[in-house]
Amino acid sequence: MIDKASIQDFPPMTASLLADNSGVFRVGTAEQYLTATDEGTARRQLVELMQAEARKSGRPIRVTVTDPTSVTVLLIGVDGELQEEPQSTAPARTAQRTTPPPAAAQRVPLIQAPPPTPSQPAPARPAPAQPQTPPRAAPVQPPTPAPVPAQPTPPVSANPQATATPQPVPPQRPTVQQPAFGTPPFQPVSNQPNAQQPVPSQRAVPVQQSVQAPPAAPAQQQHPVPQQQQQAPGQPTAPARRDLRDAPSFLAPPTIGPAQHGLAGLLNKLGFSVPPSASERAERDDVHAVSRHFPRRRTISVANQKGGANKTPTVVNLSSVFARYGGGGVAAWDNNETMGTLGWRTEQGGHDSTVLDLLAAAGDLLSPGAERADLSRFVHHQPGDKYEVLRSAADGEHVVTADEVDLVHRVLAKYYRLIVMDSGNSAGAPNWRRMVELTDQLVIPTTTVEDKKEGARLTLTAVSRVSERGAELARNAVVIVSEAEAKDTSIANAYAEDFRPYVRDVVVVPFDPALKNGVIRHDALRSSTQRAWLAAAAAVSRGL
Repeated sequence: MIDKASIQDFPPMTASLLADNSGVFRVGTAEQYLTATDEGTARRQLVELMQAEARKSGRPIRVTVTDPTSVTVLLIGVDGELQEEPQSTAPARTAQRTTPPPAAAQRVPLIQAPPPTPSQPAPARPAPAQPQTPPRAAPVQPPTPAPVPAQPTPPVSANPQATATPQPVPPQRPTVQQPAFGTPPFQPVSNQPNAQQPVPSQRAVPVQQSVQAPPAAPAQQQHPVPQQQQQAPGQPTAPARRDLRDAPSFLAPPTIGPAQHGLAGLLNKLGFSVPPSASERAERDDVHAVSRHFPRRRTISVANQKGGANKTPTVVNLSSVFARYGGGGVAAWDNNETMGTLGWRTEQGGHDSTVLDLLAAAGDLLSPGAERADLSRFVHHQPGDKYEVLRSAADGEHVVTADEVDLVHRVLAKYYRLIVMDSGNSAGAPNWRRMVELTDQLVIPTTTVEDKKEGARLTLTAVSRVSERGAELARNAVVIVSEAEAKDTSIANAYAEDFRPYVRDVVVVPFDPALKNGVIRHDALRSSTQRAWLAAAAAVSRGL
């Protein structure tokens, strides 16, 4: 454990780790720079520089470390030991050690025993009927606090001369209440072999009881005084029992786990317990959102009247995120009125089945004896991303009707908890309008191309005109703006701000070459793209 009192606070020391795997360690005005090929190497080099400085100074040092995701205060010992210091406790250390509490000057001892005053003798108690033990002849020693009734006051003798000499009043312990002398007192076992046992008297001398407990006597062993036996008749009883239905849970609330990313994550791997940064906590919230299971089936529809607006990649990536984090149970359905492209951007199963094959077997699949495995002959499983694809017709000759949409939706709703529907480009097609009626959450994709953005606006308008339900779907829609090129970041952000006043949420997805062509696999995307799709799926989930 590092002794904080010996820490060297001057000159101030800081360390920074940059996103390009470079870093700098500052001691006052002196700077040491480092570069590395990867993030882990850069962190280790930075820690080594801090440990070397602690050895050089011969005292523990305090370093404020920043990286792209967090700020951490580290204590480094001369032997290289690392210790994380909570930032909330770092300031005002000197004040905490030197400044007394505000009420310290007004504090008084809990027991204020007056000194013995010979001119104020203790009042004599009436002599009991039975003969009493004569008082001690030796001079009274200075009073020593002792537990009561382990050291009872000797009874007053019947001899009037025995009470002629004034006796000093022993200090009274304010927290002990003498039992009434009309009732049998509590008699603890004395520690002294020849201790006299008190004789019950006929009158009680009440002692005022303090609210606060006094400090323990230093020399003698104290015996606890049972409060139940000291409670006199007529005093308030214990409070009534409470209703168990009002009792709070005894289970501990969920705790936030330590950080797993950035420099804080590296320190945790070395044995520390550094809390996660704000960005990592936000990511955990998104993971929790997309992992939820709902009490009934939910349907997500992805629509844009303009072709090439990124509808199919949006369906694929939303399905991947929901299935990977939520444990499967997700179907991606190509609801193009003739022939869509969802089958081209996903993996094929061990068959060539399409939505037309499923329609032909819908009666069997909806029967009570049908099983989940029966559906595997009609959908295409994605082994890496854990969801299934229902392809559109391959030849484009069949036009899907509204009734067929209802039938397919009934089949998928029986076997899946989440249905993500791709769509065609015609807002007037019967299957498109029926899709809107079945939708729980509307998603409008677009790219950083102007006509795709206009198509997104027109689609929102078309959905809002279908019905009152459509108008509600448009107001609560999620718009996903995907960068068409790597240089389109500013355009994407501008488009997002244009849509934000009209919908519930807008998410920007960065450019990724893995989304341009071919089969889309979530693992092939860049980490920043995966994080953006997680945020997009979380935004969708919060509307379900």
